[in-house]
Amino acid sequence: MKKIFITAIIFIGTICTGCFQAKFDTIITDDGAVVQRVKLIGNALVIRQIENWKDDLEKRNPDVKAEVVVEGDLQGYKFAFDYPDIETFAKSSGDLYKANAGKNKGVSRHKSRFFDEYDFDFYWKSLPANLPPEAEFMAQSALSGIEFDVTIELPYVAEKNNADKISADGKVLKWHLTPVLIRGGEKFMQARFKIWHKDKIALTATIELLLLAAMIFFFRKARAEESPDLAKDFRFKRNVFAGLFLALTIVTTYLLLAPVNFTDADIISPLAI
Repeated sequence: MKKIFITAIIFIGTICTGCFQAKFDTIITDDGAVVQRVKLIGNALVIRQIENWKDDLEKRNPDVKAEVVVEGDLQGYKFAFDYPDIETFAKSSGDLYKANAGKNKGVSRHKSRFFDEYDFDFYWKSLPANLPPEAEFMAQSALSGIEFDVTIELPYVAEKNNADKISADGKVLKWHLTPVLIRGGEKFMQARFKIWHKDKIALTATIELLLLAAMIFFFRKARAEESPDLAKDFRFKRNVFAGLFLALTIVTTYLLLAPVNFTDADIISPLAI
């Protein structure tokens, strides 16, 4: 059935421009929540397949209802999915975002005090339509009539990615899946980024400032004190706060800059069935 649909899409793409669009947009907020938007629209020749996709999505997600979309001669549906965090998204979203044995790992998470680092490793596979050689020109022509994109919008710049298009200074990543849909093959979509724990960073910065202020305070008291015994006591307290300040600075710097090495134990996505 899928191969029949792909063949139909290729044929339709050769006779009209912008006749089928599939867009999967995922927005990650700075607190780790996930907003997912899916839009499937097409002309009358593919609307039956779009209806089947809609019914399947609503069956798997009873709380989500499709919203009708009409854009010129195209019609279809869009869906909205809201997840409280990335872990819920990883365990609840569709097969596009799940792990596939020997292929990809889906979503991996490494927890740290000041941030959680995530590694997105998504996978899409499409079987070739097996068009006869004399019809291969149809596949090339169809590329202008079909849009199949996956977009991820991040709150911070991605540290690594293999996106086909990057915008918003590295925060918006887009992968074009149309060639894979038309010709068959595999597509790997990868991105690595951090979600910062701003509350813990602010608390640590506050403690650093208090330690620094205490160190300066006792430094000045020791210089101004005429009594040798009191001056010695002030110098001792100054050294204590200086040591605490230095130790906290070293630990904080290490936690912020130490490289993260993901392992299989960090995978939080289920395996695709």
